[in-house]
Amino acid sequence: MGQFLEEGLQDALEVYFATPGDFYLGLCGDAVIGKTDSFTDLTEVTGTGYAKVALTSVVISLLSDDDRIATFNEVTFSASGNWTEAVTWFIVKDGATPGTYTLVAVNALDDGAVTLVNGESVSVIPKLSASS
Repeated sequence: MGQFLEEGLQDALEVYFATPGDFYLGLCGDAVIGKTDSFTDLTEVTGTGYAKVALTSVVISLLSDDDRIATFNEVTFSASGNWTEAVTWFIVKDGATPGTYTLVAVNALDDGAVTLVNGESVSVIPKLSASS
């Protein structure tokens, strides 16, 4: 089995994330998400004012000789009513059919589990690591 070399990994990430607006950040209440889970398996947060947010920028950086990190723009989710509990952030890619998404990545919230009420917010700076 082959593996990505440094330049190939950099190029692959830059091409995949070339249009950051095709990717959305959301919140879900699932603490455990399996590698074979899809977007429809998630328990997405619900509540007044909640919606997935389009990511607007990504920077692919060198972490080490064999590792890269994709850092997206910071997103602040602000509740205008009560929300269900959020444990994890997720990134989905918009599908060819409107409203269909491919689950790309997940991670626990840095703040731990949060249940927002009117006027509260939580910020996320999604970062993804990739190794060759």
